[in-house]
Amino acid sequence: MFKHNWTGSVAKDAASGAGFAFLQSQLELPDVRLIEPLASVTHPRDIPIKTGGGFPEFVSRWASDYATVGGNQYGLQLTQNTDVPTVQTNINKGVWRTFIWQASMLITHLDLQRLIDAKRFGMPMPFSIQDLLDRGVRVIWGKALDRVTYLGWAGQPGLINNTAIGYTAASNGAAGSPLWSRKTTTEILNDINQILLATQQASGYDVAGMADTILMDYEHYDIMTQPMTIGGFNSLLEWVLANNIAKRQGIEVEILPLPDPWIVGQGQVGSLARLLAYRKNDETVELQIPQPIQKVMTVPSVKDGGAYETLFNGCVSQVQVFRSTAMAYLDGI
Repeated sequence: MFKHNWTGSVAKDAASGAGFAFLQSQLELPDVRLIEPLASVTHPRDIPIKTGGGFPEFVSRWASDYATVGGNQYGLQLTQNTDVPTVQTNINKGVWRTFIWQASMLITHLDLQRLIDAKRFGMPMPFSIQDLLDRGVRVIWGKALDRVTYLGWAGQPGLINNTAIGYTAASNGAAGSPLWSRKTTTEILNDINQILLATQQASGYDVAGMADTILMDYEHYDIMTQPMTIGGFNSLLEWVLANNIAKRQGIEVEILPLPDPWIVGQGQVGSLARLLAYRKNDETVELQIPQPIQKVMTVPSVKDGGAYETLFNGCVSQVQVFRSTAMAYLDGI
């Protein structure tokens, strides 16, 4: 009698199928590391920051200046001179407005349920959606601070477009053009020395008012990094940093590139390139953040078929310029 061995057949089929399924699963090797978008935030590098204070509508700071009354401003006397000057002081209060910042993130109920189910069935997600959204919110906060720092907001200026800061048009070089792309290395150094000296002159020749930081766009920073062989220096940047007029007075100058959206086309001379030279300390310029980014609340919502919505907020002031004399633009380079 013919008897089919169902047990053996099923066992063999099952073994073969399970092995093939196992092989298929091993053909894919997932890397649980997550590739996130790149984002540049430069305001912490370029401006002193003060934090704390909550949510004020304005921030303020006091300043003073001095003067003498009378024809003899220095007070120097001869035996027959009786003109004694009177010293006076003036106290000023500067006021700057603040901006409220807010953003939210939304996680749907279904997405949360899927994450719970995946973990329960032994296939947990290798990263947290909430952590990803939280990082995204903080990137937006950083970009908002960049915007306020360089170009301002709501009609209030930033570092790059402030009318309280004086500007100078770059002079023509031997080629008959003010553009750095057509200037010699020595002519570029002369331009930088000119704007550094302008800040010292406007500050009563006090070396404490001479700029120690220069911001420029990447095109001109690329020119600065071009190789050269004068005096054994590897680049124009190295040569300028070692031989500028501030260096000779004990000030180490820092020259930094600024992302194009914050500086390109801001010059007043035919919308050509602009360079900013300034003294980077909290007696010259400052960005105040009364309330750093904070998580306010998480509430249920009916959005997207049911979700949990988290609100973040913060508060930032406009750029506070205290000593505009220690800042200057060079336009048309």
